[in-house]
Amino acid sequence: MGNSISVRKHGPLTIRVEQDQKSIVLRAGGELDIASAPGLEHSLLHALESGASSIILDLTAVGFIDPVGLRVLLWAAARSREDGDRLRIDCGSPAIRQLIDLTGLGREVPLTA
Repeated sequence: MGNSISVRKHGPLTIRVEQDQKSIVLRAGGELDIASAPGLEHSLLHALESGASSIILDLTAVGFIDPVGLRVLLWAAARSREDGDRLRIDCGSPAIRQLIDLTGLGREVPLTA
């Protein structure tokens, strides 16, 4: 069995899902806002309900996150903690990292180094 790749467009956000037998990587690009947050939440829920031992949310190509988008990250982190703590978030850009740090979410969401 090889890798599976799909691309989903949710308003101003594109999510590329790369999956193999053990891991799922969700690569988001664009804006994570009130219009696109439900799409990301759906993709994360699908990943969290899968049998993947590792889930990475790559926000490297995300240029903007609003409060609704931040709430999705908090929800996903809490859901992951309840179910094996398999999620890691790569916030990528310094601007997004600064936003996560300023809001205090860095203590709540599982960030990669």
